[in-house]
Amino acid sequence: MKSVTKTNGLAWKPKRSTKQVKSWTLKKQADFFSLLADLLAAGFSLKQAMSNLVILNNKQGSALTEILAKLEEGQLLSLALKDYVSQATYYQLLIAERHGQLDESIAQLGKLLKRRIAQRAKLQSLLIYPLLLLGLLVLIIVAVHVWLRPALAQFGMIPNPAGQINWVKISGYCLAVILVIVGVYLGKLFWWWKKQPTLTKHHWYSQLPLIGKFYRQYSYYYLSFNLGLLLQSGMDFQQICYFLGDFDKQSLLYQLGLQLRLWLEKGDELREFIALYPFIPPELVFFFSKGQTQAELSKEILLYSQLAYQKLLRQLDNLINLVQPLLFLVIAAIIIGTYLAILLPLYRNMGGLYR
Repeated sequence: MKSVTKTNGLAWKPKRSTKQVKSWTLKKQADFFSLLADLLAAGFSLKQAMSNLVILNNKQGSALTEILAKLEEGQLLSLALKDYVSQATYYQLLIAERHGQLDESIAQLGKLLKRRIAQRAKLQSLLIYPLLLLGLLVLIIVAVHVWLRPALAQFGMIPNPAGQINWVKISGYCLAVILVIVGVYLGKLFWWWKKQPTLTKHHWYSQLPLIGKFYRQYSYYYLSFNLGLLLQSGMDFQQICYFLGDFDKQSLLYQLGLQLRLWLEKGDELREFIALYPFIPPELVFFFSKGQTQAELSKEILLYSQLAYQKLLRQLDNLINLVQPLLFLVIAAIIIGTYLAILLPLYRNMGGLYR
């Protein structure tokens, strides 16, 4: 068990445990948060809800029993779950728990994780048929080059490949060289990435082609939701920075809090800090410039986080819907290329017969 101590009156920090605990899968996390949200909405206290979960969820029985024991010892739910969930989920729960929004945060996590599972299942179902077609096409292409083309060349229907440049082999060699170059580049990229500080990594994630768009949108939701909760609790920016200073030093929230504190101590403008990082919602500049009370500001930022969350889900759905058509275009191009590889030599040979 982890013992817990209070630090600076702001956050609870667990001592390191030597026991290795396997994190829950996405499905287990989704089931846990969805069931817990339902029980809390039905009026159960947190400990009562966890006791019911131990009975209802046999697959996670031992883990849930351990979590319940930690709650009985007085630990926060976020700390009891820390070994089983992602770092982002842990900090979202910690902030929500500190500021009276735990039920809402649990319900939101359950919905988000359930949606991710549904999107993954939809993507898998969309990929099955195109991948089967691709597998069949690979077999057909191999059969064409191994059996059909040599047979046609033997009957004189196409030029004998022995007397020609073997473009298939040349293409294979070129592909192998390209793969080696790409492998070396990716190795260097990974080595560079491992040495970068946390904020640089997240900046890099947000600039990636295609993926960066979705990462930025997730960051907009994650950061605005947590900021809204912290402002709602009555903290100003200096207090928020010190609160985040109790988080793990490699976490995004800790690094942002540290940089923001240094930035504010220099007397620089907050809008300039927001503009530095593409994963911080640019809309925050507009909210901060309206001159609202802190209660109004926190309310608007929390509303914005909900809109960012909905937009993220729509973007992911649109991406999934594009996957199958793009795969079918690739398959169509392969089919056309295979037909041309067979028919063009035949037509060329037939043209020679009529001269």
